[in-house]
Amino acid sequence: MELPQTTAETAPESAPEDCAGSCRSCVTVGSCPDRVVCRCLKVTEQTVIEAIVTLGLRTVKEVRRATEAGNGCTCCHKEIAKYLAVYSPSSSSPVICSAK
Repeated sequence: MELPQTTAETAPESAPEDCAGSCRSCVTVGSCPDRVVCRCLKVTEQTVIEAIVTLGLRTVKEVRRATEAGNGCTCCHKEIAKYLAVYSPSSSSPVICSAK
């Protein structure tokens, strides 16, 4: 599956060659497919982005249902919201962060 083009604001300068997904040094969202977004359930950036794009997800709650990301300690909800802001088909709508 091909991911949508990123804008100049979100385009990565370059991901570290040794990126194994546990890094937090990648420049922007979408720059490291193996990065773990949800540490509790080990959900990767690629999984989150693919779900948002293919399913047209618009809220954190929808991402939680589709990928389980954010169903643990909920610390990643703000990060999931960043992915929604970039990849959601309706990024003009407010991102709803629901309680567990």
